[in-house]
Amino acid sequence: MRVRITSTFHAPADKVWGLVKRSDTLLFVTRGFLSFSGSSHFPTLWEEGATETTRLLLFGFIPAWEHTLTFQEINDNSRVLYTREGGGLVPVWNHLIQVIPGKNETCTYVDDVEVKAGILTFLIWGYAHIFYRYRQFRWRSLLHRI
Repeated sequence: MRVRITSTFHAPADKVWGLVKRSDTLLFVTRGFLSFSGSSHFPTLWEEGATETTRLLLFGFIPAWEHTLTFQEINDNSRVLYTREGGGLVPVWNHLIQVIPGKNETCTYVDDVEVKAGILTFLIWGYAHIFYRYRQFRWRSLLHRI
């Protein structure tokens, strides 16, 4: 199943794209909903081909499963970041982020996620809808701060 959440941000695409590639941005936009054990070892900038394995912490403190993120594509020309992810109860959580330039210093930000979790797929799909709406809310907060 797929989840696709789109927002218009009042910020230039290049600025948003630069933030997409930073690990501290991921930590900020997920904070309160999800965190990552050992995230202090994440690189400053994500690199194409890199793989990170972390234990997920639901709401920042409930230990969940080990989750692996592989950065399949980071394309500065098309402003696309694609990860193949999965672990534990969710063997497939593949995530595409795209930043599309708009008019007047705006851009369209897209989270497109493929979720496969066996009999739990529908439940995880519902969680992903809430999670990515929360992330995009946090993105707006981040963009207002900087």
